[in-house]
Amino acid sequence: MTRAVHWLTLALTLLAASAGAKPPAELPSAAQTAPATEALTQADVDEASHLLDVFLTGAGDFALAETQARTFYNLVLRDFGAGSRQALQIEWLIVLAVALQGRADEAQSLAYQMMEKSQRLLMTDDPLAYKCAAAFAVALQASGHGDEALGFLSEALAVAEQSLPKDALEVDELRLLQVQFAAKEDELDLAQAGYQILYDRLAARSEPEAMALRSLAMVGWAQFVAERRDPALAIPLFQEALAAIDAQFGTLKYPRMQPVRLTTVEHLAEAMETSGHGAEVPDLLRPLMAEVVALYGADSPFWADLAFLLAVALAGDEAGGVGEDEAIALLGRVVAIRAEVLEPRSYDLLRARINYAMLLAANGRAGEGVAQLRAMDGAALPGTRLQVVYVLRSAQTAGQLTAEQAVEAALVWLQDSQNSGAAAAQQLLTERLLSGSDANAALLRRRSDIDTELGRLRSELGALTSMPLQDRDQAEVDALRQAISLQNDAQASIRAEMAAKAPELANATGPTALSLAEIRSRLGPDDALVLIDSPQEARDAGLIVAVSDDAVEWHTFQVDGAEVEAAIATLRAAIDLRLGVRSATPLVAETAPAQEFDLATAHWLYAQLVGQVAAVTTGKAHLYFDLRGAISALPPQMMVETAPLSNDPARADWLIRHHAVTILPAISALPLHRVQVATGAGFLAFADARFDSMAPDVPTALRGSLGPLPETAGEVRAVAAALGQGESTLRLGYAATEAAVKSLPLDGIGTLYFATHGLVSGDQVGAGALPEAALALTPGDGEDGFLTASEIIGLRLNARIVVLSACNTASGQRPGAEALSGLAQAFLYAGARGLLVSHWPVESRSAVRLMTDTFRLWAEHPEAGAAEAQRRAILAMIDTPADPRWSHPAYWAPFVLVGAPD
Repeated sequence: MTRAVHWLTLALTLLAASAGAKPPAELPSAAQTAPATEALTQADVDEASHLLDVFLTGAGDFALAETQARTFYNLVLRDFGAGSRQALQIEWLIVLAVALQGRADEAQSLAYQMMEKSQRLLMTDDPLAYKCAAAFAVALQASGHGDEALGFLSEALAVAEQSLPKDALEVDELRLLQVQFAAKEDELDLAQAGYQILYDRLAARSEPEAMALRSLAMVGWAQFVAERRDPALAIPLFQEALAAIDAQFGTLKYPRMQPVRLTTVEHLAEAMETSGHGAEVPDLLRPLMAEVVALYGADSPFWADLAFLLAVALAGDEAGGVGEDEAIALLGRVVAIRAEVLEPRSYDLLRARINYAMLLAANGRAGEGVAQLRAMDGAALPGTRLQVVYVLRSAQTAGQLTAEQAVEAALVWLQDSQNSGAAAAQQLLTERLLSGSDANAALLRRRSDIDTELGRLRSELGALTSMPLQDRDQAEVDALRQAISLQNDAQASIRAEMAAKAPELANATGPTALSLAEIRSRLGPDDALVLIDSPQEARDAGLIVAVSDDAVEWHTFQVDGAEVEAAIATLRAAIDLRLGVRSATPLVAETAPAQEFDLATAHWLYAQLVGQVAAVTTGKAHLYFDLRGAISALPPQMMVETAPLSNDPARADWLIRHHAVTILPAISALPLHRVQVATGAGFLAFADARFDSMAPDVPTALRGSLGPLPETAGEVRAVAAALGQGESTLRLGYAATEAAVKSLPLDGIGTLYFATHGLVSGDQVGAGALPEAALALTPGDGEDGFLTASEIIGLRLNARIVVLSACNTASGQRPGAEALSGLAQAFLYAGARGLLVSHWPVESRSAVRLMTDTFRLWAEHPEAGAAEAQRRAILAMIDTPADPRWSHPAYWAPFVLVGAPD
C-alpha cells in the first residue's frame, strides 16, 4: 500500500483485516464461486460478497475488485434480477470500487441508483442498508460534495442507532466514516466527540471485527491530532494504536509486517519528524526495515515507504548533516523502486524525486538534482515550489545551468501547476478527440492503449513485489520488468510520433508545457510575458518570471506573501463600488467608490512584483500576464510604476500608461503569430434578462432573488452602435433566454456579449444553492435560466471575443482560488479566443463609455489589437473623463482582456 492511496483506504483495510487473516492476493472468480451453469444460492451471494469486501478493502486492488464484482453481478442479475436484495449486496461494492479509483461522476451516478433501490427494498433494521449508505457517502465525498456526504452520514447514523441492535458494528462503521468526513470538513468538535464514542464503545470488545474498528478509530484519532492539533501529542496516540493493532494481529505469523501496521508506523514517524523528535525515527524504522527486507525483499514498496521516511529524518533541516550521505543513497533507491511500479506523475514518486533533488543540490550535486526535476515528466507537485526554486538556483549559482535554462525549467513546473479549470478543460478535449474517427484520433487511441497497458503492468509488478519472497514467482517479476521496459520504449515512440505529426494533439492530451524557445516564438518584439505566482504557504517565497524575445528574469518575492495579500486587499477595498455583492448588477452613477485609492500601495505592489523584472518589461508595449493566487484578484493595469507625488488618480503613473495588458488563462494560450484563424463575424448580445416570469415547465424558479438590470440594455445598444450593428443583433428582456443561447447558431458570431448577473458556485438562488458558476438569463422553454459552466462547455463557439459584463467572472470566488472563474474557463473551452471579463460590479455610464470606446477603437485600428484598443479607451477615461470621478480605477479598471482575440 503506497502513501498516495486515498485516506479512506486505511480505514477499509483495517476493517477487512478484522478476521485476523490477510486478504487473498487474488479473488476467486465468479465461476469458482458458483458455476455459471448452476443457479446461485443465497449462500453463494453471501460468500462472494464477503470475499469481494475483504479483497477490495484489504488488498486495495480496486480495479480488479471491480472487474470481479461486475462479473459476479451479471450472474446475480441472471438468477435474482436487478430489483433484488442480492443485487444490492454486490452493487454497494461496485460503487465503492469505482469511487476509490477516482471515477467520481460515475460513482455518484451509480450511487444514486443504488440508494433509490436500497430505500425501496430494505427496511431500516437491515444491516445491508447501512453498507449501501456508507458507499453512497463515499461516492458523494469523492465527487466533491463533502458537506452533503457528512450530512447524509449523520442522518443514516441516527437511523441506525434507533433501528439496529445496540451492539451492532454497522453503527460503529457509520460513525467511523462520519468522524473521518467531519475532520475533512473541519467539523472538529464532531470528529473529536465521535472518536471518543468509538473508543468507549469498542474498548471492552474482543471480537475480531470490533478490534479492527477500535484500532482504526485509534489510528484515525491520532492522525486527527497530528494534523489538526499537535503532532507531538499524537505520538503516544499512535503508539497506543500500534499496541491495539498488535493485539489484533497477534496470532499471525508476521504480525509486525501487516500493511496496516506498517502504514501506522509511517504516520508515527512523520509525527516524530514534524514535532522535533526526528532523532528518534531511525531507531523506530531500522529494525522494521530489516524485517521487511527479510520477508518482502529490498525491492518491496513497503521498504521504500519506510526508507523514504528514514532518509527525511537522516537529512534533517540543515545542510551538511552527518546522515546526508546515507539519506541520499536511500532516496536514490526509493526513487528507483517507485519508478518501476508507479506512474511518473504519482504523488509518492514525485515526492521522492523532489526530496532527492533537494538533497543532491544541498550536497553540491545540483546538476543531478535538476535531472530529477526533469524526470518528473513535467509534473508539479503541489507545495514544492520552494524546493524547485532552491534546486534551480543552486544549479545556476554553481554554473551548471544558465539563467535561461533555469527559467525554462521553472516555466515547465509553473505550466504544469496551472489551475484545475484548465486541467478539466484539457480532459474534456481529450475525450472529444478520443471519440473521433480520423488519423489523429487513432494516434491518440494508440497512446491511450499504451498508457493503460503500462499502468496495468506497473500495478501487477507493485502487487508482486508487495508479496513475501517465498510466495513470489521471480520469473514473473523479471518478465514484468522486461514488459514495462518495452512499453516505456513504445510510449516514448508514440509521443515522438505525436509531436511530429500532430503537435497540437500532443499538447492537448499530455504535458502542455511550452519550451522557452516556443514561448519566444509567440512573443513579438514589443511583447513580454510576466508570470506572477503568489506564495502558497508560510515558507513559500512565490515566483516572478519575465520573458521577452531577448531577455529573461526570475525572482522570488522579496517580502512576505501576507504583505502582498494585504496590499491587494487594500486596493480592492478602495475600488469596490459596493462591498459584499457578487452579482453583476450595474450601479447608478451616483454610487461612489468605497474609499480613496491608495496610490502609494499601488506603487509598492508594482515595485515588489513587476518592478523586479523591469529589465525585461521596460519599453515593451504589450504585456501578457499569467497570474496565480492572490494577485489574480487585481487587474495589473492598476499598479503604479513610479512613486506618486500626490494621491490624484488622474495624475498617477498607472501601468496602463506604459503597457497594453492581456491576461492569459495559461502560458500555452500565447497566440501563434503569423497564424490566421478564421472566426465568426457577427455580433450577438444578451441583456436586461427578466426574472419575474416562470413558465410551468421550469424546474428551478428564481423567485425574485435576482434584481432587474434595465441599464444593461443601454450598454449593449451602445456597443452594437459602435460596431455598426442593429437592433436585430440584440436579445433583450424576455428574449434574453437561456434557450436562445442554446438554440442559436453561435459559431457564426464573432462578438458574443452577456450583460447580466454572474453567479458563482454556492450562491443562493431561491430556496437552494447553485452547484456551479452560471450566468443568469431569462428562463422558459424548458430551461431554468441558469447557463452553467458545464452547459457553456457544450456550446460550439467560434468567437473572437466573448464579453461577460458581470461581477466576478474574471477571478475565482475566494483568495488563492483559480486565476479565472469557472465561467471564463468554460467559454474559452467552448471556442472563444478571447474574453472581456469583470472583477467587480460595474457602474453603468462608465461601463458604456469604456466598452463602446474599446470596440470602436478596435474596429478603427484592428492592426493595433484589442489590448491596445482597451488601453486607449482607459486612458481617455482617466485623462479626459466625461465625469471627474472616472479617473478613479473603480470606473476604468473592472474589465480585463483574457486570451488572444486578435
